[in-house]
Amino acid sequence: MNENKNSLTYSIQNIVVKLNLNLSLNLIKVQSSLKNCNYNPSRFPGLFLRINFPKSVFIIFRNGKMILTGLKKFDDIDHVLVFLLEQINSENIVSIKLRKENVEYKVVNIVITADLHNKIDLDLASVVLENAIYEPEVFPGLMYKNNNPVKSVFLIFSTGKIVFTGINNKEVIEPCLIHIGKLIKDEGLFKD
Repeated sequence: MNENKNSLTYSIQNIVVKLNLNLSLNLIKVQSSLKNCNYNPSRFPGLFLRINFPKSVFIIFRNGKMILTGLKKFDDIDHVLVFLLEQINSENIVSIKLRKENVEYKVVNIVITADLHNKIDLDLASVVLENAIYEPEVFPGLMYKNNNPVKSVFLIFSTGKIVFTGINNKEVIEPCLIHIGKLIKDEGLFKD
C-alpha cells in the first residue's frame, strides 16, 4: 500500500477488442483444427477460442468478425492476433494466407480498477454528484456516469476502490482517474 493518502494506483483488468477478418469462416472446421475451442451453435452462434498466454479469449463468428477479451496489456493485442493468424494459416482453415495488415481491429472497451487509498462517503456522494445511482440494498457501490474528460462509468466503493469502464483509448485513463479523484476531494466526499 502506498503511504501517501493523496495517491492513486490503478491497473488494467480487461481490454476488449473488435476484429474483422473480412471473410467467412467455417466454424466447425475451425473447431476441429484448433485446440482450446468450444463451439455449440445451438447455444451461441460464436466459437470460443481460449489462448493460454497471454490469457485471453477470442469469440469468433462465421462472418469473420471477432471479439478479443481478457488482455491486460495493449502490447499483447498484436501478439495474440499474430498467434491466431499463424494458427489459421498453418491449419489451412481459409484458402488465402491471412496477414495482420488485412485485419481491421479496434479497442472498444477498457476496464480499470483503481484505489484512492481513502474511504468515501457514498451516501453523501449520491446526493452531491449528478448522474450518480446508489442503492446499497441492491449493490454496494455507487455508479457514477461521467462526461468529463470523456464519457465513462465509475463504480465507486466506500473503501476507496473504483472500477472504471466505458473508454476505448488508453490516453484518457489517467486524466479520467485524476478527474474523479479531484471531484471526490473537492466535494468533500473523503472520510478522514
